Amino acid sequence: MHSTVALLCSLLPLALGSPITARQASEFPPVNFGVIAARSASPIHLQSINAAGGAFWIQKDTATYCPLTNQTQCPPGKDSVFSVGGGGASLDTEVPGGQLVYVSPTGALGFTQAHSAYIPPGSALQTFNATVTSDNGPIGHFTFEGLGATGFIACPASKGQGPWKVFADIEGLKDEDVPSKCKNDCLGFSALTAPYSNEAAAWQYT
Repeated sequence: MHSTVALLCSLLPLALGSPITARQASEFPPVNFGVIAARSASPIHLQSINAAGGAFWIQKDTATYCPLTNQTQCPPGKDSVFSVGGGGASLDTEVPGGQLVYVSPTGALGFTQAHSAYIPPGSALQTFNATVTSDNGPIGHFTFEGLGATGFIACPASKGQGPWKVFADIEGLKDEDVPSKCKNDCLGFSALTAPYSNEAAAWQYT
């Protein structure tokens, strides 16, 4: 289990029994954090959200790349770490130009490829926010409020079977937009956050 997930799980008892004193990402400089899904009694409960193939997944490994000849100089590349500030979101990388996070017109949570600013027309880059607590504090939340979204959902490749692709539950989301072609197969979840304060998490995500 990745370190981000272990940290989140260790903080969960605090979240259940402590008042939250959190930093709002929209009010402070960008904050970095990992995300885990919370949906009790489900196959996605306490599973990390990972970046791979331009999308975000549960039960699929993070995909990264580092071009440095000396691989010992590369960032860890094991965890998917978000950075949120001023309403926008990105991934925590070293690659020049960075990698932005967006919600597509079909609701999919996605990210730009390295060295490219392309996003699908009609995508939303704003209205992301995160509450991220200090070390050893209770767990915060990652949210998106654009495109009429009411929260995040995870949609399986087929009914009940992962990997699960992450979507914002936007207004007008259709059966044809999700992998199983049935929106009722998707599960809503809370996107819990834990701070990440190390150096960049990856050179780039792929």
